[in-house]
Amino acid sequence: MRADDEWNFRDFEDGEVIFNVGDPGDEAYVIRTGSVDIVIEKDGNQDVVETLAQGDFLGEMALVDEEPRSASAIARGTVSCAVFSKEEIDRSLENSDLLTYALVKLLTKRLRKATAS
Repeated sequence: MRADDEWNFRDFEDGEVIFNVGDPGDEAYVIRTGSVDIVIEKDGNQDVVETLAQGDFLGEMALVDEEPRSASAIARGTVSCAVFSKEEIDRSLENSDLLTYALVKLLTKRLRKATAS
């Protein structure tokens, strides 16, 4: 377990883009305070498909399956997040048992396919 001073935190202002659809996945985030809109573009409009809040994880799919971001993430109000690098996520998955690793990969693949339409 990490001590408080070992965490990497990043703050975002209202309306600030955390990541854009199509960006490469190099970090994932856990929301510490505030909320984040997950946004997709559909028929030229931006649609909020989900609003995430304290304790929610975002940005993980692109790190797990190494595909570009499937949506944009935009801060709603002031947001503080714990930041995890791709290397940290990879190390965690590599240290998990084979079943957990396989399930995470499979579920990420299925979720991306389901949300691509």
